[in-house]
Amino acid sequence: MRIGKVVSSRSHVDVLCQIDKPHESERPPGPADITFGRFVMVGESTVGLIYDSQLQNPDFGNYGPRLSSPAQVGVFTPDYFDEQATLVSVLLLGGLEAAGGRQGVPHEVVPIHAEVRLMDDAEIVRFHQDPATAVQVRYVPMVLSHAGAVAAPLLMGVLDRLAGLFPQDRPRIEVLRKALLWQTTMNAIR
Repeated sequence: MRIGKVVSSRSHVDVLCQIDKPHESERPPGPADITFGRFVMVGESTVGLIYDSQLQNPDFGNYGPRLSSPAQVGVFTPDYFDEQATLVSVLLLGGLEAAGGRQGVPHEVVPIHAEVRLMDDAEIVRFHQDPATAVQVRYVPMVLSHAGAVAAPLLMGVLDRLAGLFPQDRPRIEVLRKALLWQTTMNAIR
């Protein structure tokens, strides 16, 4: 399901997605579709993870004189644009190819206006399987270095999701979860 399009980037691995508005899509995304920690496909094959959000409202704090209410502005000025937007930050984790997932810094630059859509469970599993069909999460260091203060809760949510998708690997996932919890606790004490 399409949720929006890329409108900006902060770096090669961090892009900003503008969420589709109700009039821009047959089935506009709802709040449950753009939650923290959702896996998304950016463009044709780049895999990303939603890790932050921004609400953009240029009218906030604009208390100057007005000619009419916003509902009536369209009658007098047909070029009135709705500039309010919901934006989500997406950390790019790799790519999904015919042979499976390739985790790490994406090779290609994601173009402006690239479509962003939700990944289904089968795509998430393909991205996370190594050749022996065991779970792989090689992007953990990249998330820890780029997601800032939300990195630990983001990864905890990802590990919870992967534990459900890879029941055979729950013990390995639990080891990583405990190590991450330990590292987060020790960093908080410093």
